[in-house]
Amino acid sequence: MRPVEPKRLAVNFLYLSVGEFAAKLLTFASFTYLARTLGPVSYGSVEFTLAVMTFFTLPTDLGLGTFGAREIAQNPSAAPRLLREITGLRLFFSLCSMLLLAVFIVFLQKSPEQKELLGLYGLSLLGTPYLLQWFFQAHDQMQWVGVSSIVRQAGFAVLVFSVFRTRSPLIYIGIIECASVALTAAFCLYVLKDRMRSPWPAPTFGIAALMKDVRSALPIGLCDLAWTLMLYFSTVLLGFLSPDQSLGWYGAGHRIVMASHTFVMLYFFNLLPSISRCAGLPSEHLLKLSDDSLRLTAWTGFFAAPVLGVLAPQVMTLVYGASFRGGWPSFAVLVWVLPMAMLSGHHRYILIAYNHQKRLLVFTSISAAVAVVLAFVLIPPYKGLGAAWALLIANIVLFVLAYFGVRRYVFEVPVLRQLLAPLTALGLAALVCLVVARWNLYAAVLSAAAVYVGVFLKSDGPKLIFFVQSVARGKVFSSTANRD
Repeated sequence: MRPVEPKRLAVNFLYLSVGEFAAKLLTFASFTYLARTLGPVSYGSVEFTLAVMTFFTLPTDLGLGTFGAREIAQNPSAAPRLLREITGLRLFFSLCSMLLLAVFIVFLQKSPEQKELLGLYGLSLLGTPYLLQWFFQAHDQMQWVGVSSIVRQAGFAVLVFSVFRTRSPLIYIGIIECASVALTAAFCLYVLKDRMRSPWPAPTFGIAALMKDVRSALPIGLCDLAWTLMLYFSTVLLGFLSPDQSLGWYGAGHRIVMASHTFVMLYFFNLLPSISRCAGLPSEHLLKLSDDSLRLTAWTGFFAAPVLGVLAPQVMTLVYGASFRGGWPSFAVLVWVLPMAMLSGHHRYILIAYNHQKRLLVFTSISAAVAVVLAFVLIPPYKGLGAAWALLIANIVLFVLAYFGVRRYVFEVPVLRQLLAPLTALGLAALVCLVVARWNLYAAVLSAAAVYVGVFLKSDGPKLIFFVQSVARGKVFSSTANRD
């Protein structure tokens, strides 16, 4: 068993990134058109529907996709069984969510048109068991994950632009959503049968086997819920306590960070099968994989965060306009969430791959509780800046907990030696930036970046160049390479 092929990792991440970027562009275009066509009031009904559906969509998976990807990566022969079992579970959870949504709609004090739109979005949940991106992930077939994202959003966008007009009823949007989900499910089934030659995902409803899957997957699903609480609670509380321009400033910066965070999640989505295969191999395989990955993400994160932080006023003005310039302090803090998430992601996904998802649930819940407590403490006096610090500190806590969790329950996966060179480069670059900034900010940023890149080339540059050359040649790293 080979734990990782660098060329496949690089190509898979490219597929995921291109697919997600294209899907986001299509989503932005279609919803911008809807907003311009409907006007603020009616479009608000659409956004309300989407927000409500988030709480009915999350329970249809409950971590089963991540669980299935991990199990299949470790034991490919279990793929047909897990495909049937997870499809059956997701179908059952989808029906439960639809039932709960129906009860919610009955008691919802909204217009009949709004209720019909919610009902149609609920009907689309029937297609979610056959959105098989998790199965493609388990087999390192990330190209189909990327294409399926494009298929879904392209189908939605094409139908919106073709069908929806100024006087079209809102239920058209619900019908379009059902059609796009059905199209994506059909595409996934086509790939499953004709391209991967896998069996038809006929649902299995054996209680004993399914309950075992649920017990294993539930902590992962609850981790996702705790993670979401940690990321978004400050925004919600800020909306209650300070619904003025500070909410808009914080929300604008938060949106940029979360959009960037999507690619962090894609990176670990791509890396999970390789980490999972390491679980069945000697420890040096995981140590080699994590060493390379930690160095790469550390150099990247510690370069992007300070650059965005120093240029935060200019970035906020460029993206949102002069009225959002006042939100730069919170944005300058929020950008540090990205390197923290990149670092903690290694240890979080190691815990999942090594079947310690219950421990990860505890760590994520503690971090979410820290975010909640700090939000109540910091937001009243500092508003958006307090919300940003609450989120950043919670991410640091999660990083520390995940690191020591892996050290205790798996084995030590070092991180300090991988961070030493990037942090040294960051310190030298900061000194240069402070000196040169007295004359010109942009010259200071360029000078600091040159120092950072110079230290990188002197320390880990040859290692990364060798890695890129190996990727280009398709060489496989299945054992620990010689370290400098």
